[in-house]
Parts: sequence; structure tokens; C-alpha cells
Amino acid sequence: MCRDEPAGLQLLRNAFRLEHVCRSWHPDLIVPLDDEAAWLLRGLATDRLASAGLRRLLEISVGSPSGYEAACSRTHFLDLATRLGVRAPASRAVDGTTALNAAEAMGFPVMIKINRTWQGTGVAIAHNRAELAAAIAASGLYGGRLLRRSRKTARQIVSWLSGSWMTSNRIFELQQYIPGVPAMRSVIAWQGRVLGGVSFLKASVNPKPFGPSTVLSYIDQPEMAETAARLVSALGLSGFASFDFVIADKGGHAHVIELNPRAVPAIHVGRFFGHDLCGALGRELGWRTAAPEAAQLAEDVDVVLFPNEIARDPESAWLHSTENTFHDVPWDDPGVVEHSYRELVQLHPDHAGKIADLLRIKDPVRCEGG
Repeated sequence: MCRDEPAGLQLLRNAFRLEHVCRSWHPDLIVPLDDEAAWLLRGLATDRLASAGLRRLLEISVGSPSGYEAACSRTHFLDLATRLGVRAPASRAVDGTTALNAAEAMGFPVMIKINRTWQGTGVAIAHNRAELAAAIAASGLYGGRLLRRSRKTARQIVSWLSGSWMTSNRIFELQQYIPGVPAMRSVIAWQGRVLGGVSFLKASVNPKPFGPSTVLSYIDQPEMAETAARLVSALGLSGFASFDFVIADKGGHAHVIELNPRAVPAIHVGRFFGHDLCGALGRELGWRTAAPEAAQLAEDVDVVLFPNEIARDPESAWLHSTENTFHDVPWDDPGVVEHSYRELVQLHPDHAGKIADLLRIKDPVRCEGG
């Protein structure tokens, strides 16, 4: 996607490519792998710019249009969770002119979350009015408008495309701060039914405190499973999704805080604990190809995600090979390992030797030259 193209041209180009893929490949599903793709596909599924065939395929792939608003907005998602009565933090949609008084009424500390951001960006904790005002100023939001002009990205495309269900004057939300441990439940859904799911604690994230996971610890948490199932049903969701939770320090209850309406990088990790989400989808659709056998791990083994934890800290204690950790490196795909090695060395040039040892790179000079 060319960032300097007008938004409308970018939209037309991506719609044309999807139409071409559908005619040439006749896919069963289209799977979004990042947030912008998840938003764009839902926008096309409800816009006459796309052909009827493509709209049908997209609705099959991501679920009922009635759930798109909540799937693509943090604010609308928590509104839905509250209406369903599942455990969720109190929240309120505000703009820069109403946030301070709303936070006083809710009680500090509060979370500030800007819609249509991802990977821990657009999220902050404010412990008082001064920190909240600073966070609002840093975000460039005031009175419902962006103060700084940004490039025309896919976020703007989706806003323009799907104004009927996504555009809102709720610029960001205040959310009750729940002290606790971050967790996630990844699911594969079909027409509002959960076909399979797996839950993890986020033992380590990067950047702290809200970034993507780098180490996961398996948990069996019935409240997370029940909450996710109820939300999937209410959203009419199909495809992969991951629900973020906080396991509260007091009481150990699971509070749902966010939805990623797409496949997450750790979607395959469930296989190590007997929860094969991709296999569950294949069985539902009658696919005959069996996935390769995965290593089965004890429930107390932590999964170190590749290359996330090396990127966070090449000297991390999690990277030591022990019976209680499993480093999820795709050893069967050396091209991916070598490509990641080159990127990691650029990120941590002083740790090149350590990274080579971790990834079993026998000829670093040749690899770096690749």
C-alpha cells in the first residue's frame, strides 16, 4: 500500500486486488492478519464498492455485519460487554473537553484508550488530572479533533469507507483501571459459535505495560472462556479473534478489556496444549489436510514467542533452555529464522553473537549478507 496515494485510490486498489484474488483463487475464507486489514475487510463487506460475491465471502470470513461496530471500536465493544453483563471495567466515551470531569466522576487512576490504535499504542494510565491532561495533549486529541495532520493511512480509508457503522464522535474512552495480570483468550469462531479456544497469561510484554506478548503461560480459566463465548455469539463472529483480559489482583476475576478481531501471531500456540484452533476450523469446513503433529507441553511450561522476546531483550532469562520454557522458533523454516536474525541484529547490534547462538546461526557473516 502506497502511503502517499489519496485514500480513495488506496481503497479502490485494495478492493480491485481482492476481487482479482476471488476470481482467480476461489478462496473459502479471507483471514485478516492485522488491525487495518480487519477493519478494511469489514468495511468492504458492507459497501457496494465491492461485488456481491466478494461481500458474501467477507461476511462468511468475519461474521455478521451487525457485530462490526463493536468489533472495530474499543468503546462500542465495552458497551456491548456491559449490556451482556459480562465482567468488564467501567468505561465512558469522551473527547478532550469532557475527559477531565468524567475521570473525576469515575475515580483515578483511569486508562485512556484511543480507538483504532494497536500493539499498545494509544493507551496510557493517568493517576491524576495532570497526567490525564498530559496524555490528552500528547495524543493530539482535543474537542473531538486531531490537532496534528497525519498521513492518509488505512485507518482513514476504513473511516471513509464504512462511515455507516464505524464513524463516531466518541474519539477515545476512559476506562476503569483494574490492577492485575494481563491475559488473553484466542478463539476460532463460526457464525457466532466458538469452535475452539485457548487462554494464556501474558507473562511478558514489549513494550511495557501494554505491548504485544513476548512470553505466554497457559491457564485454564472458565470465566474467560464463558465471557468470550457470549461475546462471540453477540457479535455473530466468524474467523479468528483474541480477547484481552485482566485477571484482577483482588478476587482473581477475569475482566474483558478489548477485542482483536483477527488472527494474532500466537494463534498456533494452543496446539502445544491440545487446543488446535486451525484444526478446529478445518474440521468445521471439511478440509482434509491434517496439520503436522505439534510438541505437547506440560501446562506449567512457558512459551517464549519468536522473535518477540529476543527483540525485547537478547539476554532475557526466559531464553535459557530449561524444562519449564519452550522457545517457539520455526526451526523447520530456516529462511524465516535467518531473516529474523538479520532484523534482530540490526535492533541489537551489540548482541549479535548471543542472537546467533540462540537461533543456531552457524555462519553469521553469510547470513547477514543475505
